[in-house]
Amino acid sequence: MTHNNQSTALRAHRLSGLPVLAIVTSVVTIAASIAFAGPSARADTQAGDGLVTTPDVTEALQNVQGGLLQDAVPTSPISTPDGTAAVGGTPASAEEVAQQADLVDEIVLDAAAGEDGSGDATIAQIDEVTAVIPADLSRPVTVESEAGTTIELILPQGDGSTRTVPDIATITHDLNDGSSIVPVVRSNGVLQVLSVINDASSPTSFVYGVTADSGGSMSPLPDGGVGVLSAAGKEVAIVAPPWAKDANGQDIPTRFELDGNKLTQIVDTASVPSATYPVVADPAVSVKYTKYTVIDLVPTKNWTNKARQLGICKIQAGAGGGTCSNSYSVSTSIQTSLGATVGDVSAGIGFNASKSVTGTVTWTSGKAAAGTTYKAWAVGTRVTYKVQKWTGYKTLGMKTPNWRIDSTSGTLTAFSPVVGFAVSK
Repeated sequence: MTHNNQSTALRAHRLSGLPVLAIVTSVVTIAASIAFAGPSARADTQAGDGLVTTPDVTEALQNVQGGLLQDAVPTSPISTPDGTAAVGGTPASAEEVAQQADLVDEIVLDAAAGEDGSGDATIAQIDEVTAVIPADLSRPVTVESEAGTTIELILPQGDGSTRTVPDIATITHDLNDGSSIVPVVRSNGVLQVLSVINDASSPTSFVYGVTADSGGSMSPLPDGGVGVLSAAGKEVAIVAPPWAKDANGQDIPTRFELDGNKLTQIVDTASVPSATYPVVADPAVSVKYTKYTVIDLVPTKNWTNKARQLGICKIQAGAGGGTCSNSYSVSTSIQTSLGATVGDVSAGIGFNASKSVTGTVTWTSGKAAAGTTYKAWAVGTRVTYKVQKWTGYKTLGMKTPNWRIDSTSGTLTAFSPVVGFAVSK
């Protein structure tokens, strides 16, 4: 596959009300207008009457806000390289192309910033999620979650060309079979994959390899989406229910089929003779997010911690007194559960997890019988609490996951010491 760096394409066809797909925790579908720039004629291609030419587009888009179109390569998903309309397509006016290109600008502007990974990949870092889109189509796109789980997505293969956009987390793969694949990492960390069917002779099924940490499995979800499971059988990502739209926004029947780690999207264009090309199918993948909260917090100050003995003294004979003397060091202790870290819990209970105190026990008893024993204990603040685990997924347009309670722990305890001690028999 050849590679050439280009800016985003000029021409695009508007797909109104296109549902957004997502794979991951709490997913909310957001209706949006989606524009896609597909392969088209070069600048020197002659267009027939009624079709928009490169000068038309350039003139119409001079004032489009965003500036991405100033040096763009002309593209039109509804025109073939010879300037004729695609099968089922209709020519676009200059005004329509200007509007469509503005939508392309909006989508690209929502893409995450991409860093050049030594020239062979685009890397995007969004909060705790890291996504890598290789320029080499044979290598999988990866999304690593905050928990360290890596989702690998092997894209449909072809032997066409690849186009990258500097500093933007997207790459276009022309499969050289009448279709193209465009992975885009959106600004919220969702991996959106546009599969574009250029005309009636193009492929209508797209096979993706999906794994979690190079293994795992997939499971169908009731809504038509797919859950991505770890080797332990836990859901770590989701693929939103499939959809497909033609160039006029008309729904095209589509579905997912599972076979091991292969996910195939079938787009049934044959059932819609009136379909206007290009047809776009748009699965999106989102990794699971996890957070922890503390509930039922009950603090007790000046609490004697009889699980932490600092010293002991015993009256050996007679009926005199005894003296306890010993140095001590006591650290904060925090119980966790459900995978929460000490840091997660300490933030919820207001403790400094690294706090420790040192001191010396010096204490003399009154008169007591021989054999009487005294013990010195640590003192400080004790809290009891429960930990709640929350999980969620993002979809396009969501800046925060749609959280839900996953589980709640039993009662846990934590202790924060102070300088001092308590003595008891």
